[in-house]
Amino acid sequence: MKMIEVLNNRIDEIRVEVMKLVDNQSISLTEKNALMQPLVEEKKVMEHTLVYLEKIKNTNYKGLCGGG
Repeated sequence: MKMIEVLNNRIDEIRVEVMKLVDNQSISLTEKNALMQPLVEEKKVMEHTLVYLEKIKNTNYKGLCGGG
């Protein structure tokens, strides 16, 4: 699934962005927290979505038409 790859790439990008913020000594901790919060929320949603997409991908759905 293409979407799984897209989500994994974005999660990696978010990790890099968060680490840049952590390493930036010119930003106060309060400001870092404020800047990281939306990234962390986005990452959390993407990780949950990824779990469900992997489950869908790995499930063998069989049609039950005709009485199963």
